[in-house]
Amino acid sequence: MNYRSILIACLATLGLAVAVWGQVDGKIAFISDREGYEDVWIMNADGSDPVNLTQGRHCTTPAWSPDGTKIAYIYLDDYLRGRYGGEVWLMDADGGNPQQLTDDSVDKISLSWSADGRGIYYVVRWTAEMTKEADAGQRDGPDAFVMALDGSGPSPVDWRAVPHFRQSSLSPDGTKEAIVVLREKGDAENLARLYVRDANEDEYFIARSTGKYPGIPLLGLPRNATVSDATWVTKPTWAPDSMRMAFTSLTHPGLIWAVDLDGGNLVELTNGLGGRGPAWQPAVPAATSVESQSWGQVKSLLSR
Repeated sequence: MNYRSILIACLATLGLAVAVWGQVDGKIAFISDREGYEDVWIMNADGSDPVNLTQGRHCTTPAWSPDGTKIAYIYLDDYLRGRYGGEVWLMDADGGNPQQLTDDSVDKISLSWSADGRGIYYVVRWTAEMTKEADAGQRDGPDAFVMALDGSGPSPVDWRAVPHFRQSSLSPDGTKEAIVVLREKGDAENLARLYVRDANEDEYFIARSTGKYPGIPLLGLPRNATVSDATWVTKPTWAPDSMRMAFTSLTHPGLIWAVDLDGGNLVELTNGLGGRGPAWQPAVPAATSVESQSWGQVKSLLSR
């Protein structure tokens, strides 16, 4: 092998290594009104390089595709700002190629993806009629639907089958669950606590009914980190390596914090500019088709 071949091999290896390294922590999608609209933004895992993807739209509930290449969200027009409703849209991870998937004005409150990335689930807000049905024992949950990525065929599903529609949050490796409790009742010292437990323990709603929270309290935010006197339980979003989480505090504007699994390295990511609804990008495949083709070309050169 001559020096030219060695150089080609080194550069190719370095290029692939850089590509993989850049995808380890992923991006965090979130909602922020720092420019006047509740747009979908993305930022690096350390809060740097925030980018507005929707540029002047009132949005909510960003949700990454399992391969980390697309983001679904609910778009609210000016009339619906601050309310439920709106339609489901889909865009590339860089904000390109936006597509409207629904056109029914149903009050949607959450989005999630099927594990194979071929479908998007959404859950509908409780109405007065649904509440009456629940009180009469005629229903046990909200309406939920699943549709294809082109918006076709919204079909009703049992709300229990909707991924991530529970208060606790399962880690990507499937071994842990976590919740964030903001200002527990009767606890004025720790206004926010992170609870982590093994995923095979009892479901969270059972523990909640007893008034006790499972797991170990690992962190407390400063006293001024929330302005609410009520207990608020939210689920954090996990980093791809299952070692770090992000969540929203109850300040005004809301701020996004990130913390390690052991409660250390607590960092405010939004620089005081506001943000909510963080969603961590799943691990992106290490090599794209273009990178694979490039590596094939390098190997071809080396074989000459």
